[in-house]
Amino acid sequence: MTLHEKILYYRKQARLSQEELAARVGVSRQAVSKWELGDATPEVDKLVALARVFGVTTDELLSPAEPAAGTPPPPPPWPEPPDCRRGLGGVAWLIRRYGWLAGVYIAVSGAGITLVGALARYGFYQMTRPILEDGFFQISDGSRASSLVRVPLTIATVILAVGLLILAAGVILAVVLYRKGRKGD
Repeated sequence: MTLHEKILYYRKQARLSQEELAARVGVSRQAVSKWELGDATPEVDKLVALARVFGVTTDELLSPAEPAAGTPPPPPPWPEPPDCRRGLGGVAWLIRRYGWLAGVYIAVSGAGITLVGALARYGFYQMTRPILEDGFFQISDGSRASSLVRVPLTIATVILAVGLLILAAGVILAVVLYRKGRKGD
């Protein structure tokens, strides 16, 4: 019996779908399909994971001999413990567990943008305060310059507001993902 036939045989014995086996081994369903069709061969670390999932040794999995009639039944179909953190299953586990750090990163970025906006607003206001308060600077057409001076202040205020929104979104995301990740513990 070839390797691809054994993978199919043991998967059926374990009553696992290709998706379930793929999640346990840390690969895509398409990879399992290619293994079972003989179009591809699993890497060594995936062979070890397959043997663990099926409850057999790698020798039994790789040998051309037919599976013994007394082969122990495969383990029950529940997910691998979190120590199997490779492949796509491992990435999903990391996102569930530590995805809240993305929220923290977004919040810190928002705090930085808020700081830049606040400093810009303060600096522009300090530079243009005499113009805004006194209105002593006039343009050749007779209008006051205060409307032109307000443009940088408005831009700085928009940057400040965007920074605050990003900060709030990051904090909310971090809290939600932290709580969601801890429910799985």
